[in-house]
Amino acid sequence: MSITNPQKSKGTVPLFLHLPPDERERLATFCELARRPLSWVARDAIRLYLDAIEKDPSALLKVKIPLDIGNAGKTKRARLGRPPQRKERPNEA
Repeated sequence: MSITNPQKSKGTVPLFLHLPPDERERLATFCELARRPLSWVARDAIRLYLDAIEKDPSALLKVKIPLDIGNAGKTKRARLGRPPQRKERPNEA
């Protein structure tokens, strides 16, 4: 199964990542130190990770990442309709 049309592809396909802000800052700091673009660092890190995991897939089962539900936050439903009227303040002169 192909992600893109091989005739139109130039060898790479887009990949979108969602990161927490603190991890994004760590990644940006590392990119500045390495003097490499973010896409290069992410591609190289994924390649190295897959090379290591493909040698021993059972090692992935040993990795346990604690789920921090406290930082997950709650989303608020968007308000529908007109915005509430603002109360006008008397001019203080």
